[in-house]
Amino acid sequence: MAEDQQALSLSWVFGASATIKHSVVNLSDGYTDKICYLAANTAVIYDKRLRRQVFLQGHTSPITCIATTDDRSHVITADQGPESLLVVWNVRTGLPTCTVQRPHRHGVYCMDVSLDGLWLATFSAPDPETSEQEISLWSLSALLDPAAAAMQARQYQQQQQQAGGTEGSAGGGVAAGGPNPLRPIVTTVMPVGDIQFSLRFSPNNPQELISNGKKRVYFWSWSPGGSRFQYYSPPLRSRDFKQKKVADFVSSVFVPGTTQALTGTEDGDLLVWDEQGITAQVGTSATDRRAIKLMRIHSSPITLLSTVGDFIVSGGEDGYVRFFDPLLRIVAWFEDLAAGPVTAVAFSAVLPDRIAHADAADTLNRFMVPDFVVATRQSKIISVQSATFEEYDADRRRGTSVLDSLLADVVDIAAHPTRAEFSVLGRGGGLQRWDSIAHCLVTARSFANGPKQEGRCLCYSRDGSLLAVGFGTGHLHVLDGDTLADTYVLRNTAVGLSRLAVSSTGNHIAAADENHQVLLYAYLPYKHTMRWEFLGRCRSHHGRIASLVFGESPSGQTRLLTVGADSRVVEYDLATSSVAAGLRPLSYYDFPPGGGVPTSLTFAPPLQYFRAFAAETHLLVSDDGYKIRVFNPDRPAVEATFLGPTFGGPISQLVMFKSPASDSAFLAYRTAEKVVGLIAWPLDGDPARTMGLIAHPGEVRAITISYDGRKLLTVGADGTLASWDINTSPLERSAAAVASEGDEARWSEVLGDPELLREMRDYFVYAQIKTQGEESLQPRAVPGLVPVEIVPDLLRAAGFYPSEADIDHLTNHIQYMAHGRDLDAMPGVSFADLLYLYVNHRPLFNVTHADIVQAFRDLQGAGSPDNPRLTREQLLTLLRTAGEQMGADELAAALAALTGAPTPEKAVPPVVTAAQFSSDLLGFELEQGGEGAAAVAAEAAQ
Repeated sequence: MAEDQQALSLSWVFGASATIKHSVVNLSDGYTDKICYLAANTAVIYDKRLRRQVFLQGHTSPITCIATTDDRSHVITADQGPESLLVVWNVRTGLPTCTVQRPHRHGVYCMDVSLDGLWLATFSAPDPETSEQEISLWSLSALLDPAAAAMQARQYQQQQQQAGGTEGSAGGGVAAGGPNPLRPIVTTVMPVGDIQFSLRFSPNNPQELISNGKKRVYFWSWSPGGSRFQYYSPPLRSRDFKQKKVADFVSSVFVPGTTQALTGTEDGDLLVWDEQGITAQVGTSATDRRAIKLMRIHSSPITLLSTVGDFIVSGGEDGYVRFFDPLLRIVAWFEDLAAGPVTAVAFSAVLPDRIAHADAADTLNRFMVPDFVVATRQSKIISVQSATFEEYDADRRRGTSVLDSLLADVVDIAAHPTRAEFSVLGRGGGLQRWDSIAHCLVTARSFANGPKQEGRCLCYSRDGSLLAVGFGTGHLHVLDGDTLADTYVLRNTAVGLSRLAVSSTGNHIAAADENHQVLLYAYLPYKHTMRWEFLGRCRSHHGRIASLVFGESPSGQTRLLTVGADSRVVEYDLATSSVAAGLRPLSYYDFPPGGGVPTSLTFAPPLQYFRAFAAETHLLVSDDGYKIRVFNPDRPAVEATFLGPTFGGPISQLVMFKSPASDSAFLAYRTAEKVVGLIAWPLDGDPARTMGLIAHPGEVRAITISYDGRKLLTVGADGTLASWDINTSPLERSAAAVASEGDEARWSEVLGDPELLREMRDYFVYAQIKTQGEESLQPRAVPGLVPVEIVPDLLRAAGFYPSEADIDHLTNHIQYMAHGRDLDAMPGVSFADLLYLYVNHRPLFNVTHADIVQAFRDLQGAGSPDNPRLTREQLLTLLRTAGEQMGADELAAALAALTGAPTPEKAVPPVVTAAQFSSDLLGFELEQGGEGAAAVAAEAAQ
């Protein structure tokens, strides 16, 4: 899809996958100076000269490994998970050349490309239940040109058929012109035991590989035309090296030009393997390797081993990069990088054209390797010129930063309200301020100098002059917005802060803590100056506070509201709250039970057509039932209910902004996992007016909108921050296209059930007839409208059974529709209006047997068994007295209609289980072999 057709397009990625080893490949070839690194589920090609990023997007899970071809023309990426992919990307175009779905059942754990560029080896991710892995060999030429490989496979198949032979075996594959070009040509399941996480080809022989887990090393070999790998795992005894224990293995490589192989350990040791020769034991071959030496090369754990030319390269937890010759003599060391534990070393394709000091070393011993980049666990990527090893000044040996590093543990983000900047807060107490145009770090500070402070939340004032930062210790730091220096530090709770908000005037700061309390601070006069004072706290919720917001009513009054997981919205009295009086709640509203649990709260954009209610404030409350409610705190009442986006999960955060392209209001949202998106305003529940995409492969921690409404910034738990260009035109065109179809056609398409649509139309026509009178002799008038009071019955006939509270919301929504059409009241409801109300108000998911079981557990109280039950008296009493109470006559009529019994006592057995209530009373059909059937079987056994 072209970028101008996308509502959100990725423009920059901050941060990288800091914990993945070998997460960077060097694409520099003498003509371009590029690298490709992993950032969660995206691979980023970064041009160091042009300072431009190209994004390789397509993975939905975090990418676990990356490799490049010898000519640097293609990059190969792979991930893990049920929808795993192995993708070959063209570096020049940024487009996939080949995509292999599920290369292994659970994805790829590690991989390597042979030095001759012909083969790709992959190790599968372990099976979650059995820990089983498999190793596979792929033809790289087939992956680079799948069309030619497929044609070759067809020709081979035709030749086999003409010769009267059979199709090529799995071992023949592409190498022999086999019929399955995009599958491995050799695959072998390895013994269950030590999970292998490192895999490398031999630079001497592409038919030999080495892998290792924490405790075992495997040597693999294959031959052309063979269908399986041959392998052996030499035993290792710590007493052979006169020490109690050999530490866990980290990485393994072959020594170029020799028969030896090396394995690095977490003790900083190097384990040397070599062929047994004439000392081979019975049952083994002379070419089988055994451990012959253990030597210390780092004073801290080795993090990786690699090779370049004839040199062995090691990286350590100490941040050092060292080079050894084939005799394991150290020849160069880079110990001044000061960038953190090394996770990757990637070399350019060309040797440097000069060295720093020609007379610094003898010609025979001169150290010559290509320039390289180093990635570290602190998300730093350092470019190092190999010639700087000969520099005398340590500062010149540090390398240069390719990209400023983002905090690896970002928990919250705040966009500057007047400049193209944003600030991020790390869980470890780090704070950074970034320029979002130059993509560079402006300033940073750490709060971990004293007692360890866990970062939680941050918020700018409207003019950007101050930045409020909350911590897990309960501290609130008020910082200067430019220098990030403390202006005030306050602490008025013993538990962590979870939410922060600053009023539009900048005179109030509100905070929510983990004890469900709201704390209020005010900027007040004090001895000819001003300072922040603590006004008080209020525990107005008995559940987690989901959102805390300041906003203004149309009259200009500043208001503070919260919504909690206890389904309560609370407004606080800012006018009367003071140091002496404390923080006072002004009003509260409890959403009726049975609906979704609120997940976020924001002030709604102004509604131009609300003429009759122009002085009233409207809030948007999202819930875990995929609904967005328009809530009026002045009444208080839910005035409208809309179906929200159904991509990924319920909305966790809503942010209102104005599009600079059309000057229209929009809402940005995020879900708890993966998805972010946009919603056009005003809401109507039509999916054509919403969009969503996978922004991160896991948790989405926070989103914010830039000051000009042009960029959406998203933060994931994967250590990356993504900047998305906002283009609302495609969403507006989509909304206009569906609106041009007409309301009835539009909502019929949203409903998407032809049979239900036909039934609803029949019911609607019958309702018009019934309204005029079934026995009327007057000419039939079919106005296309039904009375408002009939709407609940029509929805019940369609399979949606609203409660009394739902009917109140439905009635309010019809009145909301009238105001939107500049009417005092709706004269009637059309069929399109009926579909619109049905789509927006019906639950997204039907009630299941599991829901009824959980309800019985809740009714039975704490300590209820897995198969809860209620007595007849308990059930009838609860129906009469709890929730929306049913009168005796109403209850008897309902039970008689359901069961045919004349009295409630005869309709309900002495003891009722959840399964009996579902099947016998409500008439639900329990699936054979399903959860309900299992419950019935358990009851019968008891």
